[in-house]
Amino acid sequence: MALNENSSKDYQTTIEEFNKANDSTTAEFFYKRGGIRQDHFDFEEAISDYDKNIALDPANFKAYYNRGLSKMEVMLFPEAIKDLDKAISINASQDNAYNNRGICKCIQGKHEEAITDYNLAIQINPGLAEAYNNRGISKIKIGFTEEGCEDLHKAYDLGDKKSAAAIEKYCSHK
Repeated sequence: MALNENSSKDYQTTIEEFNKANDSTTAEFFYKRGGIRQDHFDFEEAISDYDKNIALDPANFKAYYNRGLSKMEVMLFPEAIKDLDKAISINASQDNAYNNRGICKCIQGKHEEAITDYNLAIQINPGLAEAYNNRGISKIKIGFTEEGCEDLHKAYDLGDKKSAAAIEKYCSHK
């Protein structure tokens, strides 16, 4: 998604004001600035800031998680998986870390591994509709259409309205 000229100026102003108002020697500075950059779709710079945060605070699972998300956005899936692995190793109760790692694996065609991650995400948070949707797609991709459609319907029932398109595509042909 490209930034228009006005939003680009707003972003640069935000970064400049943040830099002036904060101590640029702390891990927190780089973590927060990385978040601003990530929110403005500047993923390469966000990754750079998260790198600096992690160098100063290697136990910050959120930095690994967010760096992994930024790497997903720039299609560095193997690297994103490594960051999500590290985030999970620090804090194993992060349902979204498992779900996003599953997405990376699914994109790489590793559907069985992705399903394992979606299962873990659902185990932690049975209401995580996106994990049911993602698991359903992976199940369908490896030939378990009925089970996959059950997951897609569950995702829809939990409020994931985007699963309606997948239900239409994969589950309405009986």
